[in-house]
Amino acid sequence: MNCKWTVTLAAAMLTVLSIASANASESGVYIGASAGQSGIKDQTDNPSGAGTVSLDATDTAYKGFVGYRFAWLPIIDLAVEASYNDFGKPSQTSAGQNLNYTLRGETAAGLLILPLGPLDLYGKAGALYWTVDKNIGGTSSSKTGTNPFYGAGIGFRVWKLGVRAEYEYYDVPNLDRVQMYSAGVLFQF
Repeated sequence: MNCKWTVTLAAAMLTVLSIASANASESGVYIGASAGQSGIKDQTDNPSGAGTVSLDATDTAYKGFVGYRFAWLPIIDLAVEASYNDFGKPSQTSAGQNLNYTLRGETAAGLLILPLGPLDLYGKAGALYWTVDKNIGGTSSSKTGTNPFYGAGIGFRVWKLGVRAEYEYYDVPNLDRVQMYSAGVLFQF
């Protein structure tokens, strides 16, 4: 390798390392908010007694979250996070019945983060304490429970500010499918 390429490669590596160290993750508390789209799918008995009715609808969803990031290991970071999620009010008409659902809940999760300079790739898993209110053709019901969820995301951070996009899947037994796509911002103290 000639001297010109060696100097160029060394300068490029030094630039990458300086950017990575300037954006290196640090342990600390963070808060944030996300908004996006929820999708809920369900099939249930028709209250009029004629077969089943189906809901496969989306709505605007949002969440607020707080967490603590642990940057103790050289290759990966860990975090714990709690959030309040509002999945919106998806509605649809099926078999002549109006279906209106409201789903909300609180989560507690652990995150496994791969910091790549200013970029974070992460997976998360935890539990959702949920409440679902269903109104099907004027017949209302409400249920609560606690079930697992998991997700994955990508984040970008510069010093104390960050943005992230994520996908989460929630295992709510009273519904066939619950998922959320969201984008958000966070601030780490």
